[in-house]
Amino acid sequence: MSVVSRSNLAKAALGPLVAVALIAVLSTGVIPPYQAYSIGLAAVYSVLVLSVNLLAGWAGIWSIAHPAFFAMGAYFAAYGSTHGWSLELVVLGAAGCSAAFGAFLGGAGARFSMLYVALLTLAFAMMSLEVMGQWTSVTGGDQGIAMEKLDSALGLGTLASAGTQAQYIAVGVAGVALAVAALARPSALRMRLVAAKSHPMAARSIGIAPEAQSALAFAVSAVFAALAGVLLALVVGFVSPDPFSLALSISLIAACVLGGPGTLTGALVGGAYLTWAPTAAESVGLPQPILQGVVLIAALLFLRGGVVLHLGRLIRRLVRRPASHTLTSVEFSEESPQPVAAPGATAAELLRLDDVAVAFGGLKALEGASLSVRAGETLAIIGPNGAGKTTLLNVLSGLVGGGRVEGSAVYGGRSLLKARATARRRLGIGRTFQHAETFSELTVLENVLCTRRRITARDRARAAELLDQVGLAHVADRYPEELSFGLHKRLDLARALAEEPELLILDEPFGGLDATERTLLARQIVRQQRRGTAVVIIDHVLDDLFAVAHRVVAFDFGRPIGEGEPRKVLEDPRVRSSYLGEGGARGELPRRDGAEEAAVRLDGVDHAYGGVTALRGVDLTIPQGSVVGVVGANGAGKSTLGRILHGSLPPTRGRRAAGGELRTALVPEGRALFKTLSLRENLEVAAYAADIRGAELRVRLAETAEWLPPRLRERMGVPAAGLSGGEQQILAIARALMARPDMLIVDEPALGLSPAMVDEVYARLGRLAREGMTVVLLEQSLGRAASACHEVVVLHEGSVAVRGEPADPMFLARAEQAYFNGEEDAPVAAAQG
Repeated sequence: MSVVSRSNLAKAALGPLVAVALIAVLSTGVIPPYQAYSIGLAAVYSVLVLSVNLLAGWAGIWSIAHPAFFAMGAYFAAYGSTHGWSLELVVLGAAGCSAAFGAFLGGAGARFSMLYVALLTLAFAMMSLEVMGQWTSVTGGDQGIAMEKLDSALGLGTLASAGTQAQYIAVGVAGVALAVAALARPSALRMRLVAAKSHPMAARSIGIAPEAQSALAFAVSAVFAALAGVLLALVVGFVSPDPFSLALSISLIAACVLGGPGTLTGALVGGAYLTWAPTAAESVGLPQPILQGVVLIAALLFLRGGVVLHLGRLIRRLVRRPASHTLTSVEFSEESPQPVAAPGATAAELLRLDDVAVAFGGLKALEGASLSVRAGETLAIIGPNGAGKTTLLNVLSGLVGGGRVEGSAVYGGRSLLKARATARRRLGIGRTFQHAETFSELTVLENVLCTRRRITARDRARAAELLDQVGLAHVADRYPEELSFGLHKRLDLARALAEEPELLILDEPFGGLDATERTLLARQIVRQQRRGTAVVIIDHVLDDLFAVAHRVVAFDFGRPIGEGEPRKVLEDPRVRSSYLGEGGARGELPRRDGAEEAAVRLDGVDHAYGGVTALRGVDLTIPQGSVVGVVGANGAGKSTLGRILHGSLPPTRGRRAAGGELRTALVPEGRALFKTLSLRENLEVAAYAADIRGAELRVRLAETAEWLPPRLRERMGVPAAGLSGGEQQILAIARALMARPDMLIVDEPALGLSPAMVDEVYARLGRLAREGMTVVLLEQSLGRAASACHEVVVLHEGSVAVRGEPADPMFLARAEQAYFNGEEDAPVAAAQG
């Protein structure tokens, strides 16, 4: 049985109680007839605005089609009253037809962006207007159709139109509609609608189909709009196409924005606005469209969230002190728990993959992936960035998107690849995401409860117990944006555990957490081991990962390359090579005399994103004319360090000092090219950003084009999207050279490239170094950096673990150790001194 708390019942009762009080006042006759008519009309428009308001606020859909549903209800009432239909038949007919059309629009629109939804609903509204004008036998065309009385088939009496009775009915129905909406607010229906709107991919992972939710939301909203149309016919007593024009669509959106999308009181504000806006426009001597435009612009600029939410925030600021915005973790002092022993060979095999492959067009992200997981076993998946790990997890959870999946995956004795993503939650699969993709408009408790189709008292109790287990009970009524990063990750885990999955998929759960938070997470994983849950986990924090894993499978370039027990798997030369790189012959580098001036110096630099610490206490000097490699696993802090060296990101703490008039350029990870622009246009954009124009621009273009390989110089008019990955990387470097930098920072120059292209990219970077440019390479491959750099710095979890010259064999041994496990810099510094 669903639970409705007393406070929710009290809120729901407000609407009917206010309606009864207003009807009592109207019945005394103290309100003039015209004003009483306006109140009845305001009640009608409140129901109409409510239908659009909740659709926009809860489902994120802005509809232009609602005047059509409004008209549908009105014409059903008018036509039915002249053909002997009962009140019940009119209501059911209007509701059924509008629900069918609404479900179609919602389901079809869910496949497109907001712009296309607007166009789809606009087309439906225009077609409806044409039908109203042409179907004269039903609508009366431009002449309209009069509304007569409606008799109830259930013996509830006769409803006469255009009288005080109709006004009372409109006020009463508006009160009931608000009560229904108030009762729906704490329901699973609203939570699942908001979840589907907030993050469709995360919603699918917990069994919510965004298309189905959009169709349901649109259908229910259309029914409310049609009901408002029936009320309009009763209150006005006459139906014609004029009130249902496209102007009403714009007015409805303005009313919703003014009142506040998703707020019940906002519907009343919007209903009053639609009723009295014409009178207000006339009183100030402005055309109504101008007044509506002014109101809409003012609401968008100055009343974010609408009048109701704006006033609510103002009142809360006045009556209480603001709470701290970010809530931090609860401290735990327990030691890391010991993992449960691995299940024996006789344990049931829960999951088996055989030769699974995933291709995105011509790109193979996964190939020949075969592995198995037993009940109660924790399997760790490791590998460098781009190895195919997240693609593998997406295969298990059905979130591959446009990828083509081949091979076999058997879960619990049934084919997993044939199951929809939304069905896999019911099969017993739960997952977390690398960046903790929670639903921002739901509270912490609601983020867990939305996994249920119906919410019972038992569900609420279990959700509260789960939040207590993960240390979130004290923030159950807060929103995710108020949480620290560690609490955010716990919430993602709690949602994945909400229905006690048999297979738990964890995507980089340790990333960004401090030692205490990692201990708590390890305890949660061990708890799942004890209850027999199979866990598949990927992460780059190998110490914590290996502490809870029973078995490890290593991937590289989309293929499994090694398997074994934790710690021992890194002894496999192929696995170490995938992380550290092969390197190759050491390239020719410019000589250094040991007395170079510093291009950039960092002193005690820390950096944090919200609650996530990316860098800790970094002291680093980049000598002029040198090639420095910054090496580390994914998540070690390389990109953040690169942006601070570049000067585009100020450190949270510490100091960056640059020598002289240093010009720096950054080639970001992933290249960030403008794919639809040509090669020449990409270079010109960089020149414009550096304020280079006219003759100087032509000179720079010629110089930079000369640096490009001949095959690119001959294709300067080709869009960048037509280049190979390696060619795009060369173009990205060339774009950075347009500003003639003194120091070039390249983030992951070899990412996703073939060995031949890696060699070409590094050869061109070496050429720049020999010409005197300072170069900083942010790399995952220790071997590659060692073959191309004067000095290598190894980052581990945001700190400088070791640094030195690759020519020193003792340094390389320490660098390998530091890459995986971290190491204090002091011994190396002493050795160098």
